[in-house]
Amino acid sequence: MISLSTQRTLTPVEALAAANAIPEAIVSYKLSRLEDNKNDGEITFGALDPAKFDSSAMVTVPNVDQDGFWTADVGSVTVNGADTGLTGRTAILDTGTTLMIVPPSDAATIHSGIKGAKSDNQGGFTVPCTLTDKVALQFGGQTFEIDPRDIAFAPINPNDQNGDCVSGIAVGNVGGPTEWLVGDVFLKNVYFSTDATKNTITLAKLA
Repeated sequence: MISLSTQRTLTPVEALAAANAIPEAIVSYKLSRLEDNKNDGEITFGALDPAKFDSSAMVTVPNVDQDGFWTADVGSVTVNGADTGLTGRTAILDTGTTLMIVPPSDAATIHSGIKGAKSDNQGGFTVPCTLTDKVALQFGGQTFEIDPRDIAFAPINPNDQNGDCVSGIAVGNVGGPTEWLVGDVFLKNVYFSTDATKNTITLAKLA
């Protein structure tokens, strides 16, 4: 992910826009999923690619971070449509991070709603590799579901694809007790765009 500069110098994308090499200081991402066999990942400089997203399910929210990251307020978190009660969270959206990393109590709350989820006795969680439960995050009033295949991240036993998998929602502290680091487990499920000039984040459901 291309972050913001905290030293009052231009980032590469801002420099490209200032030189009129791209129309705006925008970077947009469509991440591919290996299991889909589509090889349709894309990064676009200067604009959004309308072929990649559903414009009727798009929101633009302010970047609430002051430290050079792209961070958005999380409106709500649901599991199978049921509200977990987790509010006041912020999510650093980072394409360079594989998993979602959330504080221990938040991870426990989310996994308590996932059928078959268990503690791995090492501080993390496992979920059934055949998971069908859906975790969703809301940003700007729009709800974005995570494909269960992304939550069931990797089988504990590579020879047992129907056993338990490492959960894609990992436990960790990335800042304060309400701060999350949200990586590709979520971002594979959305079109993600950042605008350095407006300091905004755009998320949309995929086309």
